[in-house]
Amino acid sequence: MNSVVRSALLFVMSWLAALPATAVTVTDLYDIAVPLDGGQDAALLEALKAVAVRVSGQRDAATRLGPGLTNPRQYTSRFGSAADRRMLQVGFDTVAIDKLLSTAGLPIWGRERPATLVLLNIREADGSTRWADAQFGGAEREAVSRVARQRGLPLIWPTVDPQEQARIYAAGFKTAELLQIAGRFGANATLLGFAQRGAGNSLAVRWVLATEDGATELESVIEEGVHLAADTFARAYAASGTAVDNVLVEISGISNLAAYAAAVNYLEGMTLVRGVALEQMSGDTMRLRLAVRGDAATLRRAMTLDKRLVLKNPPEPGAPRPSSLQFRYQPLQ
Repeated sequence: MNSVVRSALLFVMSWLAALPATAVTVTDLYDIAVPLDGGQDAALLEALKAVAVRVSGQRDAATRLGPGLTNPRQYTSRFGSAADRRMLQVGFDTVAIDKLLSTAGLPIWGRERPATLVLLNIREADGSTRWADAQFGGAEREAVSRVARQRGLPLIWPTVDPQEQARIYAAGFKTAELLQIAGRFGANATLLGFAQRGAGNSLAVRWVLATEDGATELESVIEEGVHLAADTFARAYAASGTAVDNVLVEISGISNLAAYAAAVNYLEGMTLVRGVALEQMSGDTMRLRLAVRGDAATLRRAMTLDKRLVLKNPPEPGAPRPSSLQFRYQPLQ
């Protein structure tokens, strides 16, 4: 590749990296702030436990670290107290944390995570109803957002105007309709909740999580809706940090340098992908061999979060594993 083409390719890749994608890259996955109430050592331990849960996607991760909890400092890259000296801000070393989780037999859930649209309706004790949304979230929105920060789950809060309310009520708990609503807001899934105010200001919520794999319902407290979503996505997208598989990927629609740069740049930036090798270019189709953390099924689910790559051969239930994953590239508008 001559210097002119290389320079053009680098420019196109840097420009396309800024284009929006449906999946959200959680940039602060390994950074956390914890209270300093019990002193620095105690805060570092709590920070390590919290990051283990966030990165692995497993709620019980902290109980499975064993001897890894004895010296939290060895996993940090930086830490220091906030301006008010009430919080300790900790940045963990990504390689060290990933190794710790792998040693403990825990998976790693990458930075690319599904964006979840939250629709939360609250019926008060007096019979009135309201929506916790982008404009009028209140304590309920903060409760949901707090758990989402703990789990590293990106949320989208829309403004639920009368027109949007009509769409939501028409959708009910039907998966396809809820996914259509999610798509209009650039989300991958919808978390819909109908809450009833009870005695002592408590809230009982009927949650439904609608994803491409179907719908899951839960009746519980307000925080459990986010845990339902995070647990569901972690099962689908988290992968073993030690198992590396080679997966063949074919991408058609690569008609110019910009398309090539966008596709390769995206794949190389995925947390699951450890290496990308171009094996063949024929017409508008390129054949790549990817070294991936996990397996082909996990990679497929992660790649379909980005709307630039459309899966051409969706797996049929019970069908044998295809020899390669086949996608069609379509530029983001």
